[in-house]
Parts: sequence; structure tokens; C-alpha cells
Amino acid sequence: MFQIFCGLLLGPSVLGFYWPEISTQLFTAPVRASLDTIQTLAIIIFCFLAGIELKPREVLQQEGSAIWIKALQVVLVPIFLSSLCFYLFFNSGQWHDPSTSIIQFAWAMGVAGCITAIPMLVIAAKSLDIFGTDLYRRLLALVIFDDLILWITVALIVAFGKTMILASLFFAATAVMYWLFPRLMQQLGENSWPTLTVTLCLTWAAFSYWAGLHWVLGAFLAGMIIPKNTTAWMKGLDEQQMYWLMPVFFIWTGLKVQWAGSLSAIIAAAVAMYMIAVITKFVGVWLAYRSEGLRSVCFKTALLQNKGLMEIFLATVLLKAQIITGDMFAAVVIMSLISTGSAVPLAKLFRGK
Repeated sequence: MFQIFCGLLLGPSVLGFYWPEISTQLFTAPVRASLDTIQTLAIIIFCFLAGIELKPREVLQQEGSAIWIKALQVVLVPIFLSSLCFYLFFNSGQWHDPSTSIIQFAWAMGVAGCITAIPMLVIAAKSLDIFGTDLYRRLLALVIFDDLILWITVALIVAFGKTMILASLFFAATAVMYWLFPRLMQQLGENSWPTLTVTLCLTWAAFSYWAGLHWVLGAFLAGMIIPKNTTAWMKGLDEQQMYWLMPVFFIWTGLKVQWAGSLSAIIAAAVAMYMIAVITKFVGVWLAYRSEGLRSVCFKTALLQNKGLMEIFLATVLLKAQIITGDMFAAVVIMSLISTGSAVPLAKLFRGK
């Protein structure tokens, strides 16, 4: 959160507005190109690590088929309700490109508003002393399906209007590799695992980009393909990339925030989106867990408000695809800060500790 705030201060909204000559000297074209490269590497690693956590087969074995009903209620119901709110209340040229489909905009923003970031959920669970408990595993299973919907949405948005032949080839190859690659790793032995893992991650990111999809989708699916029992050598990588690479992403994200409307309108939109996210998620959690009581429902709703990088990432994709405007992107960044910053304090409040 602090890193994004620093990016906002250094970006066109503050430094570029009041001292444009300093901003021009600091962020020259070569510097911006270098930051873009580091940001790309950071996102590839982040999405790859997120993909490692997404193992639908393991989730079904652990939670049983009932997880589908919970996922439908906690994930899809809020997305549909949130999408309806964006369709009704944000159907304006200030928030989305009039040349794009309002349905596409509403669905994408509905997903962005209801998403929960797995890394932020892990951090929150540790701070609340529920990491590794049955409650944490149930919430993680729901968030895994949540993130799966996110990546499907990204794929559809990026491929929208383009040929699907190469994209179909990519998904077919992914299905083959999901079965073949773990067997190849076991056949070649433990010493080959680091080389094979890095090769698959970078190759699949490039493959998805070549197929007309976003390169993060390839990195994410590469993480799905890699078996968890072959990742012990990567222990600590998630923390190290948060120290070395992700600060560049967050600061660079803040640097890209620029709006044409009034700041008061941007903040009002961010608060409205936050309320939409909380209320719609509450409805979904209530449908799934109302038997556990209101306090438990509020606790889960608060904990699932950890948006973190995932919401900002999807907003970045939407901005590059010219589906949302700079004003909406700025509102999403502010909303993500509010949502992530309030999640743990609210969860502690409803937990009674």
C-alpha cells in the first residue's frame, strides 16, 4: 500500500503535475522501459507462484463436491450482483470506453471488485493466527476458484475479437502438459527440477503471448502444471520477489495513475465500489454460511476483501485493452488500498479478538 502511495506521489498526478520538469528528467524513456521490464518479470513470477496454489484436483479431494455449491454462492453470486451494479451505476464515458461493450465492462469490473488475492489471504491468515486451520483451508479453496474465474476473464478479454485458433492450440497444449510434464520431471529426477520449472514458466508465458492471450495467463497455468512436491527448492522465493521485484510493480502502478475528472469524483467512485464489493460479498457468504451465524459471516466477508495485487492487475489489463478509462483505473487503485487496508482490522473486530 505504501509503495503504491509513493508511486502516486511520483507519478503524473502529483510530481508530474506540480513539477513536470523534474518528472521528465527522472523518468526518461530508457528508465521507463527498464521499469516495464522489471514489472513484467515481477508479474510473471507472481502469477507463476499463484498458479502453484491452484490445484483443483487437490481441492476437490480435500473439500468434496460440496465445494462447488459454496464456490457458486461465495464467488459467482457476488460477481453477478457486482456486475449488475456496474452496469446500472457506472455506464458513463468517464468510467469505460463507449466503443466497448457495456456487458464486457460490467462483467470484468464485477470480477475485479469481488476478487480475493491468495498472497494477501495468506498474510492475513498468519496475522489472525488461523493459518493452516480448517477455516483457512476452506477459505483458500474458495479463493482458488475465485482466481480461476479471474484468469478465465483475462483470457476472454484479451482474446476478444481475435482469432481463437492459436488460443485453442495453447489450451490444448496446456492440457497435454498438465498430464505429461509432471511425469517428465519425475523421470529426469530432482536435480533437473529447477531448470525444468524455469523453462516451463518462461516458455509458457511466451507461448500464451504468441497465441494472442496475455503472457500472465501462461505463467499462471505453468504454475498449475508444476506439481507441488517438486517446488521445495523455491522455498522463500515468494518473500524474496516481494522484496526485490514487487515494489517496482507497485510503484510503477502508482506512476501510471492519471485521471481527467475531479479527485472528489474518483474518491466517491472508489468508496462506492468498496461498498458494492462488501455488500455483494456479504450476500454470497451469507448464502453459503448463514448456519454459522452473523458474526462468522461478517468475519469471512471482511477477510475475503483482501484485493491486493489481483484487482490492480486486472484493472491494468482492462486499461491496456481500452475497456476502462484512466479515471476508473485510478478509482480501482484507491479502492484496492481501502479494501486491503481494512480487511484485517475488520476481521479482528468480528472475530472478537
